[in-house]
Amino acid sequence: MAGTVKPVRVSFVSSHALGGGSERYLELLLDSLDPEWVGGVVVLADGPLVDRLRAAGHAVEVVPTSARGGIALSAPKLRRALRRQRPQVVHANGVKAALAAGLATTGSRVPILWLKHDYSWDGPLARLVALRSRRVVAVSTAITTTFGPRLSRRVTVVPNGVPAYRRERDRGRAVVEELTGAGPAPVVLLVGRLHPAKGQLELVEAAPAVLERRPDTRFLLLGDEDPTQPAYAVAVRERIAELGVGAAFSVPGHRDDPLLIMSGADLIVLPSVPDERGAGKEACPFALLEAMSVQTAVTAYAAGGIPEVLGDCGRLVAEGDRDALAEAIAALVADEDARTAAAECGLARVRERHTLTATVEAMKAIYADTARR
Repeated sequence: MAGTVKPVRVSFVSSHALGGGSERYLELLLDSLDPEWVGGVVVLADGPLVDRLRAAGHAVEVVPTSARGGIALSAPKLRRALRRQRPQVVHANGVKAALAAGLATTGSRVPILWLKHDYSWDGPLARLVALRSRRVVAVSTAITTTFGPRLSRRVTVVPNGVPAYRRERDRGRAVVEELTGAGPAPVVLLVGRLHPAKGQLELVEAAPAVLERRPDTRFLLLGDEDPTQPAYAVAVRERIAELGVGAAFSVPGHRDDPLLIMSGADLIVLPSVPDERGAGKEACPFALLEAMSVQTAVTAYAAGGIPEVLGDCGRLVAEGDRDALAEAIAALVADEDARTAAAECGLARVRERHTLTATVEAMKAIYADTARR
């Protein structure tokens, strides 16, 4: 029964330390688990996640690991860290973590649970990692298609969950108006680091068509510049200037209050596009779950796991169809009743399918079962 599972000692190995969805997942999970479930945390890069976890009281060891050759070089250090932690299960949070943990536990009987967050490195590598893992947990059904029938028995889908966030529409609206200088004008928001996969350029290219129909629309791009993609941030700003839509765009960078800003926006857009590795194709994005939780309407590209998460509670268009994206944005901006209906539907759906409590209880049961096998 949920809540009665005997704790097992789990070591958590994280691929990354920035502000992506996999890091957000790990923070929420660790903060929800009782201490007896947590054997230790190892992060394969230094970054903001390390500081946040330590501030929350978690003991974190950093083992710097590059994506390819560095995995073999860092495996001995990871092996020593895991031996000190004495886990019954290793939770590998991402594909790099799974590869590193696989090497570090060679010759031991400690099982690996790979948490598959996205589509990156799908194909032969994903299947190899699944073979080395005792269990695979996927955050959506959409990202399990790379596994054939033989491996599917190892795979369990546990969707991402979020806390019951409180909507603060009036406070959020005041912040949004301050950031955009838009007053009562409709505000379209994209939340995510400035990275090609997040689709800021998709929204910029769609903006002129939206402004033709609703000249008062304002666009807000909320998020840090990605240190791995400095040229992209420059390209976004240059394209805004080239299209002559600078007066309609605000790019304030990182904020510590994204949920408040989401509460104050009129529409949230997820025009994510994948790169050649599949990274960027969303599986169960937190930005979408959070938008639904604070009752803000959503339009997005119908790709990856987004249709699975959003269902009929928003406006979906074909991936990469900027004309359709502009039409959907303009239509929702002009129709308050449609936005309200989508927002209410989204809230009901996230409360039914994506609570943090359900995610944590499912993971505890899987940890216990994995340790027994």
